[in-house]
Amino acid sequence: MALTPEDVANVVFDTTRMRMGYDVSQVDEFLEKVADEIASLQNELEMAHRGTSLSSSQSVDTKSPVEVLTLAQQALTAATNEAERLVREARARAASISSSVESEKAQIEAQIKRLEAIEIDYRNRLRNWLSGMLTDLGAQLNDSIENTEPVNVITSAPENQ
Repeated sequence: MALTPEDVANVVFDTTRMRMGYDVSQVDEFLEKVADEIASLQNELEMAHRGTSLSSSQSVDTKSPVEVLTLAQQALTAATNEAERLVREARARAASISSSVESEKAQIEAQIKRLEAIEIDYRNRLRNWLSGMLTDLGAQLNDSIENTEPVNVITSAPENQ
């Protein structure tokens, strides 16, 4: 018997004569039915997610081999379709990620080229500046040498007088 929400809502347990409360065996029996029905519904839900459905009254044990094979083929088809869908989604996502990475790579390479050009310009300007400084220093040194009078170099110690 399939358990309905109304069955759960309308269940009535007998009270016991010796104490207040419900008949434990009736409660246990009802809870077993509820547990069985929930398990069956969970199984159906799981099968539905896989692309097949079995009603609570269907059981593989009571099916003929042809019916079992048909159910297995349906499950295989559903699983194959799901696998193909997942592969398509994965390939599309991989293509999207690859495209994004290629775009970022192009931007980084362009930035590297700009930085290399800046470096070359900076090195050239620094080289020219240093060359100019050395030229000016050389000219100052030559001027200083030309304007300096000869210096007597003392080769012996002075005598004490």
